[in-house]
Amino acid sequence: MALIEETKKIAKLVKLNLNDDELNRLAGMLSETLKYIDVLSELDEHGVQETFQVTGLQNVFQTDGTSGALAQNEALSNAPVKTKNLFETKGVFDR
Repeated sequence: MALIEETKKIAKLVKLNLNDDELNRLAGMLSETLKYIDVLSELDEHGVQETFQVTGLQNVFQTDGTSGALAQNEALSNAPVKTKNLFETKGVFDR
């Protein structure tokens, strides 16, 4: 499948409405990204174990018993509007 067609398919899946110029730019960016990632296929990874956690730490918990959290009145001290000891804000969702 051609790169432009593949890009159209991806744009449709993520519900992007793209004009031809945007589609061509996105296809170019996708092509450059894939070329960059393709460099990884040149690496010899035989004998290299998979790594999913690099620090070696396991089950690390805070030991002093303090959480460093603010008291409720401290947390609300700078709130411009408070309702029933809660922050009050304007709605953030458009419907």
